[in-house]
Amino acid sequence: MSENLLLLVVIDRSWINASRISDVYEKGVEDFLEYAKWNGVAINGRYYCPCVKCVNGKRLDIEFIREHVLCDDFLKNYTTWTWHGEVLDLSYAFEQDQCQHSNLYSEDCINDMIRDIGGERV
Repeated sequence: MSENLLLLVVIDRSWINASRISDVYEKGVEDFLEYAKWNGVAINGRYYCPCVKCVNGKRLDIEFIREHVLCDDFLKNYTTWTWHGEVLDLSYAFEQDQCQHSNLYSEDCINDMIRDIGGERV
């Protein structure tokens, strides 16, 4: 009898804010690199580098990425690893983007948007 199992892996990302010379940070970097190798899309063996200098704008070999994030630091706000294969929960984002009011009149949504951008009071 075979069962299909869904493995949900929750990755602790608190290491991103740890000191770069700590064991916690180094282990976090290694975990990130493993995640990127398993989930990211490599082009010629290169992945986007999430260091503060490359800002996911340059593809590098894993060894160079390791060096960059250990020496230069990992982007502090890069907590959803979309450039490395993590899929956004779009249903949650969609729910958060809805108007606060649940009526059917688009007028109310427009009024909310005007208030949000600091326009005149409606």
